[in-house]
Amino acid sequence: MSDNISACRALAEHAVDAVVATEVIFSNDIDVLAIEQATRPLREVLNTHQIKTGDFEYVLHTLMFDLAQQLPSATVPRLDRSDNEDSMTMRRLVALIDIATEFSDNGTTDSSLVFTLLEEAMDMVSVAVACEVFGHIERRASVLRRNMSATGGKGIVMLKMCNSLLRRIPHSTMSEFAGRVQLFVANSFTLSERSGVNLRGDISTAVVAVPKDIDDNEEGEDAEKQQLYRAFWSLQEYFANPQSAFTPTADDKSGTGFITAATLTLDEFRKTTTSRSAPIQLDPTGDEPLRHLTSRSLLQMQFGDAQFKCQILLQLLIFIKYALAMSGDRLTELRATATNKLVVSGIEISEADQSTLRDLRRRASSQLVSAANDRGLFSRTTQFVLFHENNWSRWKANSCRPFEGAAMPELVEEMQAAAEAFLAVRDAHFPPSGTFMGGSDQQLSAEMLDELGATLQRIDLVAAMQKLDIYCRGDSDYELLTQSEQTCADVSQWRALRSAVMDDMFRHVDPASKSLAQLRDEVLPLSSDSYDVSMMEVDS
Repeated sequence: MSDNISACRALAEHAVDAVVATEVIFSNDIDVLAIEQATRPLREVLNTHQIKTGDFEYVLHTLMFDLAQQLPSATVPRLDRSDNEDSMTMRRLVALIDIATEFSDNGTTDSSLVFTLLEEAMDMVSVAVACEVFGHIERRASVLRRNMSATGGKGIVMLKMCNSLLRRIPHSTMSEFAGRVQLFVANSFTLSERSGVNLRGDISTAVVAVPKDIDDNEEGEDAEKQQLYRAFWSLQEYFANPQSAFTPTADDKSGTGFITAATLTLDEFRKTTTSRSAPIQLDPTGDEPLRHLTSRSLLQMQFGDAQFKCQILLQLLIFIKYALAMSGDRLTELRATATNKLVVSGIEISEADQSTLRDLRRRASSQLVSAANDRGLFSRTTQFVLFHENNWSRWKANSCRPFEGAAMPELVEEMQAAAEAFLAVRDAHFPPSGTFMGGSDQQLSAEMLDELGATLQRIDLVAAMQKLDIYCRGDSDYELLTQSEQTCADVSQWRALRSAVMDDMFRHVDPASKSLAQLRDEVLPLSSDSYDVSMMEVDS
């Protein structure tokens, strides 16, 4: 038995060296043919049952252990073509990962073997070396995730490996690596996977920035600074636990502590914002992580930092959106259709406070543009994300159902109804493509866009677009857009609808339903010549 294992070990080492020689480890996609050729002697031994599968897996475990043990902890060997010994060891280790991936994928070994090997290797190497190895895992993600389940098999082993790695990663200095690991886990399973959607709506208050330099005996200007310091950092407690923001306490009998703190913060932000500041530079590498340093002596310096202010304003906008969604009429609408009542807890907010929150939201949105000083790019990105947040809230309230496409007959009926409205105003003229929303908007002035908006209203754009679920004016955040941005959004949706109708985009969606081409012919009988003229008029 020992002779067979020794022979298998020699064949495995030879296969690793052969894979390294082919340089397939540097490609973004795994080269199955090259690995099969490099591991042919191994496969012949396994196919003829000269060695058992369990013994073969044991050999791979011992080989991975030896390679991981050879990697240094003080330095980080790179996965490159250099001749130094450490880089060669790294190349052999990832080659072994590719071999294990192929044998796991084709059923020769247990499907979880590759992640078991990776878990052992990650536990033995330093976090910096693990980061280098993880880059190779990301390149092989499409194969590694194949037939993965969160409730058994290699999915469980992958979760153990990633959770163990996350516990070791220093988030203060390697936040980007931690984010990559979390994204890998999130993308490995369906979005509706029950273990990762927080169906109970639990909140975490474990990490909250708490002010320390508080002195209630100060007077005069120092007392005002103390009030601002206390109010500003109290926002973090409200952000972490939204239910507490409007609940009366011994120190806040009126339950308006959040509104007072937010107002003071926005007032101070306005004083410290200047158009001469440099545009915000968000570092995507994670080398400069945002930290909450709560020393009172740093507060004025933090208020002068554009990146810090943008972070707080973004938190404020997210919080206000959540608070408004969980109160008033929007809460009533959500509860009427919700199947998961746990995430629709509701917040008791008076009409006056709701109005104040909307005003704070407008102020925060406006200050985000000024603070970033990047011509509104950061603000538009923020508004775009928040604009679609309602869909996420409804999905959570409906128990995170798996995503399924709309039934085809319903989709066709919806498009037919919108097509009728479109065809009624088919001769309307529109600006050329690329003159708004991401295009070269210099071709249209604000006055021209406003005038175009009025024109669109006269041709009953609203009546047509309301027949589609994608109509964006039904969202309360639509009011945050400027007049020009609202017009751009309207025109973009209108052009999308027009293209769908005139190009017969849904003709083959459901053969059993009446196609849009038939609808067009019934509502607007056209010969081929007149049809071409109509298209020219619409696109002019």
